[in-house]
Amino acid sequence: MTVLVIGACNIDIIGKSHETLLNSESNIGEVSISLGGVAKNMATNLFYLGADVSFLTLIGSDNFAKMQKSELDMIGIDYSHSLKRDVTSSTYLAVHDKNADLNVAINDMKNIEGLLPEDFSPLEEVIESFDALVFDTNLSEVTLCYLIERYKHKKIYVDGVSQSKVIRLRKVLPYIDLLKINQYELNALLKIDNCDIIFGVKQLLDKGLKNCIVSHSDEPITYNLNKEIYQSETNKKENILSTMGAGDALISGAIYYLVQGKNMREAVNFGKVVADKTLEVYEACNKDIKKLIHL
Repeated sequence: MTVLVIGACNIDIIGKSHETLLNSESNIGEVSISLGGVAKNMATNLFYLGADVSFLTLIGSDNFAKMQKSELDMIGIDYSHSLKRDVTSSTYLAVHDKNADLNVAINDMKNIEGLLPEDFSPLEEVIESFDALVFDTNLSEVTLCYLIERYKHKKIYVDGVSQSKVIRLRKVLPYIDLLKINQYELNALLKIDNCDIIFGVKQLLDKGLKNCIVSHSDEPITYNLNKEIYQSETNKKENILSTMGAGDALISGAIYYLVQGKNMREAVNFGKVVADKTLEVYEACNKDIKKLIHL
């Protein structure tokens, strides 16, 4: 089954503190610059796992865009159908605490959010040629909803990305085959504070969503198999280098199994294995997940 991932490819600027973070203070730590973006991470993971995957994103015209193209070329993933514009690259700036957990972040995605449905019209034949489409929610609501509804006859998989962006999906939930979110995104999507996860998943299914995965740090992962709700314990790992990209890895592994005809239980279990492997590196993707292909 051929897969097209559509969404953000951005520059990740990540700072990790060596000690407990102090607010309104310059904290000693380390800073890295790498290629990221939820869609880019999912595309990379699927590529490493051996999926027949391509990537459609926005490529700008600044020096960071050169870095984007260079790394995508090095990975080997096909991004030839990406949109090219004379704009700055999307950027994600984050601060992690000494345990490698996210403390705060700022994302500047205004240019990819500025893409309109008509920007994708020349690519209709290309998009139509794929069996499954994977989205993040970094596109604007109007564009994201247009694409999901336009191609609702295909398998549609989506990562919710954030509380402020997942709400863009409310109108198209019935067309989504799998939505991966966290507890905070579940709250935002349903407009319920501290929503009970099992109740929340049932609510989403009642709204027409076909399948859902809800993760929350190292707490059990909640998912459905048909209309039944299940929870799966996460593995307690030590020596975690970074949690960045773990959620992207979880849905990537799940999608990889689903496009092979596996059920949701099998997909979630494999997604957990891919996520665990990603926790072993500081980067958002771990190329060693290639070793998991035959599991």
